[in-house]
Amino acid sequence: MIKKNQLLLIVFIILFGLLFLRLSQLQLAQYNKYSSLATENAAKTVPERAPRGIIYDRFGKVIVENRPVFSVRVLPYILAAKTRAERERILSQLEKLLGEKIDFKVSATEPLLVKNNVPLITAIQIEEKSQELPGVVVTSRPVRLYPYENLASHLLGFVGEIEAKELNVMSRDGYRLGDIIGKDGVERVYDKLIRGRDGGKKVEVDVKGTPIRILESIDPQSGADMKLTIDLEMQKVAEAALRPYKEGAVVVMDVKKGEILAMASYPNFDPNVFADPFSNWKWENVDRGNHPFMNRALGIYPPGSIFKVITLAAALEEGKALPDEVMNCRGYYRVLNRYAKCWLEGGHGSITVKEGLTWSCDVVFYELGKRLGPDLIAKYATKFGLGSYSGIDLPQEKMGNVPTEKWKKKYLKEPWYDGDSINYGIGQGFLQVTPLQMAVVYGAIASGRIVKPYVVDEVKDEKG
Repeated sequence: MIKKNQLLLIVFIILFGLLFLRLSQLQLAQYNKYSSLATENAAKTVPERAPRGIIYDRFGKVIVENRPVFSVRVLPYILAAKTRAERERILSQLEKLLGEKIDFKVSATEPLLVKNNVPLITAIQIEEKSQELPGVVVTSRPVRLYPYENLASHLLGFVGEIEAKELNVMSRDGYRLGDIIGKDGVERVYDKLIRGRDGGKKVEVDVKGTPIRILESIDPQSGADMKLTIDLEMQKVAEAALRPYKEGAVVVMDVKKGEILAMASYPNFDPNVFADPFSNWKWENVDRGNHPFMNRALGIYPPGSIFKVITLAAALEEGKALPDEVMNCRGYYRVLNRYAKCWLEGGHGSITVKEGLTWSCDVVFYELGKRLGPDLIAKYATKFGLGSYSGIDLPQEKMGNVPTEKWKKKYLKEPWYDGDSINYGIGQGFLQVTPLQMAVVYGAIASGRIVKPYVVDEVKDEKG
């Protein structure tokens, strides 16, 4: 019979044997795995930003490009190995070149950014003295440059560092913390194509962080270039026309193709302010009076008299009026006990429906609006593309609102009145459209068909 002590000894031997086998497995069978992990822990990746693609106008003029920005960094592990006197000499010489005091700590482990946006001449001087300045390095990275500053800023958009909430959605597409992305305009819509692919070097370092050798090197790939439909000179004219006013928008479109030749919104902004995440700009210091970041060409407003062509088209198509039908404009239009004025004091007198459009007579279109009612006006407004997205390749576009009797009852809990109909006839009241939508409307009248507007003509990468 096995004694208690003998049984415990047997159990101990079995457990020891199992432990020995497990240790052998870790050392032998999984050697490659843990060796690889150890190598990873001793490596640092130094990223190299890819330049974004160049943006051209329709005639090949550069309207967005990149500029090199130089930064000066100090490598602590190199300076820490120097004598105190030698460190002071290096830092003193660097301070003279940069023109500012350097706060350096020997205990730092990561490269210390000393100064960003260093002038080219200073960067060259530091590079020329590299032998005298061990541990001091000059790096460069591409930063977006908008040479025409505020011109076409809403259409072009701007770039900035990716935010946490954006990363939550975009990480699945390969975006990482610190990436520069398009925030608005074509920079945002076509970001995946024009952002390029970052490169970098994987460097093996020792326990002090000193580089030993380059394990892997990947060259950055430039983003695809983009040609817009915009005519740069026409864009300048459009923006100059808006400058005397507090706010406004201009859209110029090729009515046959849908190409946007100019799109201006005022007030505007300078996208260069946001291009460099290391610059000192702050959102609270940006003048946001009158909402300069709003693209008014895609915002919604009552169209007013430019809507009258749709009212007239509906009246003629539905047999509610004839082109030569005569109406009398006395300068006002009576609805029950209320009077709606014509823009011309005293009125236009006897005037045909056709002449009513020529002179934009409000009284004629009050009458047409009343004859048609909300649902017929809405029917034709919808046929012209109002109340829907145009499909333009830009963010911020609004759908607008084409009201009906049912719409008012649902959202305002009120019946539709004749007063609503006469306002509808002159493009006022609950109707809301975008300037771009009205450009499409007038394009349809001119060409006979509704086109889809667009601002990017072609995108070309290295392969064409």
